[in-house]
Amino acid sequence: MHRSSIHDIGLLASDETFALESMRLEANSTTGVVSSESDLVLLFTQGDLQIITGDRSHSVSASAQAYINAGVSFEIIAGDSGIAYLIASCPGSALESSPSSDPKAVTGGVTILRTDRYDRFPDSGLVRGGMFYLDEGKVATYHSHDAAAEVFVFLKGDCDAKVDGETERFSADEVLYVPAEEKHELANVGKGRLEVWLTVTPNVAPSHTFYDEQTDGTWRRTTPRLDGLDSRPPSK
Repeated sequence: MHRSSIHDIGLLASDETFALESMRLEANSTTGVVSSESDLVLLFTQGDLQIITGDRSHSVSASAQAYINAGVSFEIIAGDSGIAYLIASCPGSALESSPSSDPKAVTGGVTILRTDRYDRFPDSGLVRGGMFYLDEGKVATYHSHDAAAEVFVFLKGDCDAKVDGETERFSADEVLYVPAEEKHELANVGKGRLEVWLTVTPNVAPSHTFYDEQTDGTWRRTTPRLDGLDSRPPSK
């Protein structure tokens, strides 16, 4: 099972569709003006900051999330106490320095979202996701995603995550990466609501593949494939 922590600075998980990094900015420091060829999704876990684009400034306090369209130039400026955040580029792409005043007209911009409600960043062909909640004692349906990996960042609560028949316990600040087509479910085994931030890359349809449990304990998919590939045989 692929696990890491948001406190591990640097690359946490990646494949051909995305890269997730844990970042820090010291007090009153800046990323400079940057842009990416990929869609970006960010989770701010600590501190106050500003996100500045060519025509506006967003004041943000953790915990919060943001979605930034590919090609948009922006700058992140940390407040007096510094900031901690996760950034996923979808597909994986390094940030590149941009002119301080970019004359290009581009679609989209920066969308600021909350983490205390079921906010989702705008769907694109590259990424979908946002906040997910699971009430105490509840279990999410065992499923997988054709051609799409999923990353879970646990923010609050305790979770038993089952991936292709193996189960491990996850708590706040831990990260779980599930490769494409691996079956997985989350079970809230703690007190109170489980709070999770997630990304699925790319955003494919159908979004979920579901399974029926067989008498021998294996699972057979019930969602038809739309990509012409062979389905995996029944497995745990």
